[in-house]
Amino acid sequence: MRGADPWSLPAARQFLTEIEPLVWKGGAVICCDASTPPGLAARLITHLRETVPVERVNPAPGQLPLAVLGEACGLPGATTARIVASGRVLLIEAQELPVADLARWAHVLAEFAACFGKADDGGALLFLGDAGVPGFGRLEWSRRLRRVDAMIWAEFAVPSGRNDLLQRLAVDLAVELCGWRLDLVADLVSQRVEDILNPMGWLQRHADQAISAQISFGLTAFACPLHLLARGDQVELRRRIWTAQLSVLFPWIEGHRQRLIKRHRKHLYLDEHLKALGVASVEDIELGGLRRQLGRVLVRDEAEQVAALANLRNDLAHRKPIAVEDFHLAIQMRGED
Repeated sequence: MRGADPWSLPAARQFLTEIEPLVWKGGAVICCDASTPPGLAARLITHLRETVPVERVNPAPGQLPLAVLGEACGLPGATTARIVASGRVLLIEAQELPVADLARWAHVLAEFAACFGKADDGGALLFLGDAGVPGFGRLEWSRRLRRVDAMIWAEFAVPSGRNDLLQRLAVDLAVELCGWRLDLVADLVSQRVEDILNPMGWLQRHADQAISAQISFGLTAFACPLHLLARGDQVELRRRIWTAQLSVLFPWIEGHRQRLIKRHRKHLYLDEHLKALGVASVEDIELGGLRRQLGRVLVRDEAEQVAALANLRNDLAHRKPIAVEDFHLAIQMRGED
């Protein structure tokens, strides 16, 4: 994970690319939310440095916007028109300002936009905060972070020492459970196997990091998993865990079922029970049937592993997260012959 930059993710790169042309139009209000990767101001300055120098401005609560801009431009007491004419590009970090200050900034930004429009040239203001400004550009981060971004971030962070199945399970679980919480995605994939198989304890350990804001993951509203925990929504948490386990483990279980049939085909047959269930071929015998028919063929350890596989499949088929002990038994199954 060392050196990984969330602003290298596809959605983040696109966002930076869309900000750049706004500089030549006088700037814009840039709205972020809790899903925005940290460090936007520094990353934006780096992104733009080959095009235009950008200076950071950190107004304090209560400061008058025009005074702040004049000081940043080296023009104390300057009018808005003079600030436009200065040609300076300022990045105003206003995310933490109270509502009253944002209203004052919105007024000055509107004046800046009007002056820029008359001059058709000049500097630019990139305002990091939420302010409604007629005639001024606006760019929102909301809904940009997608599943592919979270998947890439999880793959950056997942330890390389685990087997392929556990790596895939960790990545899918982190994305399905945590969504836009990239900090949680990176943390979860690095946890011990027990937390990957049953992340409820891990969630409890991070309970104080809950974010209650309504955030979208792609086009869909997606609640922070720690907020779900705080409000006791076990149903949604279990659904997310089950979804990740289903996508990774179901094909793995099916592969074992097919190999069992291939390995022990001579011992398999269609009895009346299977026929009554509509099974038309030995290849279609499910794990429960294999367990029953191969009980006298398999050694004890292998019989227990087949039973565990059957339990895993039954849980997933009934929309339930798996039992950890069944997974530990099943993962010991022989693979390819």
